[in-house]
Amino acid sequence: MNRYLAFISLFILANSFSSCSFYKAMRHPKPKSENSAAKPVTDSVKVSNIAPEAKPLPRDTMVAVVPHDTVTVDKRLVEQLTPIWKKRLVYKTFSGKAKMKFESAESKLEFTGHFRVVKDSVIWINITALGGMFQAARILVTPDSFFMINYQQEEVTRMPLSQANKLLPANVDFASLQNLILGEPLRDGPITSATSMGDSCTLMIQDSAYIQRYVYNKTDSTIRTGQLNTVKPNGPQAKTEYGSYMSTANGKISTGRTLNIQNGIEVYSLDMSFSRIYFDQPLDLPFSIPANYTLKQ
Repeated sequence: MNRYLAFISLFILANSFSSCSFYKAMRHPKPKSENSAAKPVTDSVKVSNIAPEAKPLPRDTMVAVVPHDTVTVDKRLVEQLTPIWKKRLVYKTFSGKAKMKFESAESKLEFTGHFRVVKDSVIWINITALGGMFQAARILVTPDSFFMINYQQEEVTRMPLSQANKLLPANVDFASLQNLILGEPLRDGPITSATSMGDSCTLMIQDSAYIQRYVYNKTDSTIRTGQLNTVKPNGPQAKTEYGSYMSTANGKISTGRTLNIQNGIEVYSLDMSFSRIYFDQPLDLPFSIPANYTLKQ
C-alpha cells in the first residue's frame, strides 16, 4: 500500500507491491470515523505560508541507450547544443493541479494530484480521488526527509530521504523529484554526444549511474521525449513524452506528459494533464498528522 501511494505521489514506480487494495480503496473509500479528526501530534510537520523568497509502451519502443564511449562525439555540435541543455525554468515557488491516469497490468486508476514546490527546499503533494471526495495520501519531502500520510490505512511514514528506497525501487534525491514535477530533465550531467536531424536534435547525457537521452524541438528548444536507463545492465527504464507547452514568464512548461516505466516484465504508465499552474506565489503547505495514526519508520 505505502509503495503504491509513494509511486503515485512521486511519479516513481515501485516494482513489487500490490495495487489491488488501493484500487478497492479508491472505488470504495473507508468511512471517516469520529476518532480520525486531524489532531496534530507534538512531532507533526508544520510548514506553511511560504513566500517566493523562501498507455504502456511495448518493450521494443524503448530505445537502447549506448554508453558514450562507444559513440563518436561531434564536439562542435555538442558545444552548439549545450545552451539548449542548460536552459531551465527560473522560479522560486511552483504550484499545480493535474488530472492523472495510472495504468498497469493489474489496474487502471484516475485521480487528481496537487503539487506545491519551494525550489530546492520543500515538495508537497496531495492526492485525491472521486472528484476530491476521497483523500488518499499526502507527502512532504525535504532535501533530507520523507513524510507520507496514508489516509486509507491511517498510517504515517517518516524516514530520512536517503532511506526512501524502502518504499521506492531506487535511491531518490530531492533534485530528481523536483525535476519530475516541473517537467525538467531528471538529472544534470555532461553531454556525451549529440545528433541533429530534421526538426529535432538529440542529446545524450551520462553520469556514473544513469544514461539519459533527450530529444528537443529545434523551433523552440522544448523537450519532445526523454529516456533514462541505468548504466548497470537490465535496470529499469523510464521514458517520458512531453507536450502541450504553456508559455509563462518563468519559461515554457509542459502541461501534458506521459511517463512510461519498464522494469523487467512489468510495464506501467502515468498520464498527467495540468489544468492549473502558478509560479512565484506564496504557498501554504499543511501537513498535520492525526493523533491516532500509526507511525511507521
